[in-house]
Amino acid sequence: MRRRSLLVAALGVVGLLASSGVATAKPQAPTRLTDPPKVETVVEVSVLHGTHQKRAPDPRISDIPELREGPFAKYESYQLLSRTALPLARGEKRQLKLPNARLLETRLDALLADGSSRLVASINRPDGKDFLPLLEVKARPGQSFIVAGQSYKRGVLVLVFKVVR
Repeated sequence: MRRRSLLVAALGVVGLLASSGVATAKPQAPTRLTDPPKVETVVEVSVLHGTHQKRAPDPRISDIPELREGPFAKYESYQLLSRTALPLARGEKRQLKLPNARLLETRLDALLADGSSRLVASINRPDGKDFLPLLEVKARPGQSFIVAGQSYKRGVLVLVFKVVR
């Protein structure tokens, strides 16, 4: 019985010292299991609104000659809605909410020997079918590609992807 009383008393003293701060152990710094992924390429996504209304050209997008040719030339004007840089690492997904409430998801699939990036993109509707289930593109730094066709405010959304690095 005496041993049990000593053990209870000893545990009580340790508990008392710990609660008073005298016998506190130094907290351990949390260990990192993995480092965050290293940025391997950056893709700039410009979201444009194309309409049949005649407006003054938006000077922020005058450097996109593709908008003046092919199927894009049928729209009278384009306005820049947003421009976002997406830093990407292989296998890591980045998401961007579009003005029509759909979600653009982009990821870097591979860096190729010639300096190109193989990118994968999809556009999903939160409550319905995919608009663009999967697009795979190979692009070099400085090169752009365009995804268009989503209706938006009596016009169309045009997404211009440019590999920055």
